[in-house]
Amino acid sequence: MSLSFVPPIPVPPQIDKKVISKIATGDEEAYEKSLIKEWCEKKHYMVTKNVTQMMNVTVLENGVNITREMNVTQETEVEVTENIKKCSFLFQDSGLNDTAVGVILLVVALIMLCVCLVTIVKILNSMLRGRVARIVKKTINAEFPGKLSFLAGYLAILVGAGLTILVQSSSIFTSTMTPLVGIGVISIERMYPLTLGSNIGTTTTGLLAAFANSGAKLENGLQIAICHLFFNLSGIAVFYPIPFLRFPIGMAKWLGNTTADYRWFAVMYLVLMFFVFPAFVFGLSAAGWQYLAAVGGPLALLVVVIVVINVLQHKHPNVLPAKLKNWEWLPLWMHSLQPLDSVITKMLAVFCCCKKDNTEQQVLYFPVEVDVSKFLQKGDSKETVL
Repeated sequence: MSLSFVPPIPVPPQIDKKVISKIATGDEEAYEKSLIKEWCEKKHYMVTKNVTQMMNVTVLENGVNITREMNVTQETEVEVTENIKKCSFLFQDSGLNDTAVGVILLVVALIMLCVCLVTIVKILNSMLRGRVARIVKKTINAEFPGKLSFLAGYLAILVGAGLTILVQSSSIFTSTMTPLVGIGVISIERMYPLTLGSNIGTTTTGLLAAFANSGAKLENGLQIAICHLFFNLSGIAVFYPIPFLRFPIGMAKWLGNTTADYRWFAVMYLVLMFFVFPAFVFGLSAAGWQYLAAVGGPLALLVVVIVVINVLQHKHPNVLPAKLKNWEWLPLWMHSLQPLDSVITKMLAVFCCCKKDNTEQQVLYFPVEVDVSKFLQKGDSKETVL
């Protein structure tokens, strides 16, 4: 009889929800506790204890009621928690604090997310080919006939909301749909209302969580959940019904085309918009609203002027002066990414220890004597071909 030992599979650490709840209610002692759940199995039971407390007691002395503070011992039922089994998870007894564990798990999660997205793209590329791709593309991008064609976008909003409600995550929905846009199955014009619908569907998670509360917590939770819902609805009301305001579609196309020309642009965009720009605004706001207005106001005005001139250059160039009909009069680095691309390419070549070989390939021709009598009706039986 042979016994095989299967080692336990390490699992990510669990979060102690009670600590989070205490932090949310302002318990200062909870800030010193770890968010990682240490004990997975506990036993709760009630015990009777003699508790001595200082209480105001009224006694009768010489016919007069007198209230005095006295130590009074009473039997009180107290809930006792007994720790039975510790949680088994990654980094257990490693000495790492919550911050270190969180950073490691964040990096691992990002790597897994990227691997999953690449895998989804590969699978969809292999599945959606030929006739299947044409059928799916025709079905998803279909329009209603005649004057009812504008209703197709609103139907896509409902479909996006319904699918997001089913999976309870707008991130899963958009992460699944995005590769379909990349391989050309879904158009960007159809993906736009689907994404807006997913923003509505994701609010149901907050609504369901709010209904799980009771008493005063139910009212507060519903207020936040409904604010989330109407915030997303107001965004759709602003950026979808009027075609002129659907500029996110044009921005997405511009970002996609720019990334296709300069692969590093996507990384730079993420770093600037999600780290550098928020940190810059936060720093100005922390210094005071005067600094934020003095620096942010002129920058915002400059951005608005540049956007307006760009729109006029493409839509109505005749209303602009001759010099503003294009940006060619500016230095190259101010209206093109080509100089920055050259710098980044050289830096990557140094870091990767690989240099581009820009020399032309030399093609050498050698004389070869072959028998071409089989292909010629007249002439010599042998010929030299270069």
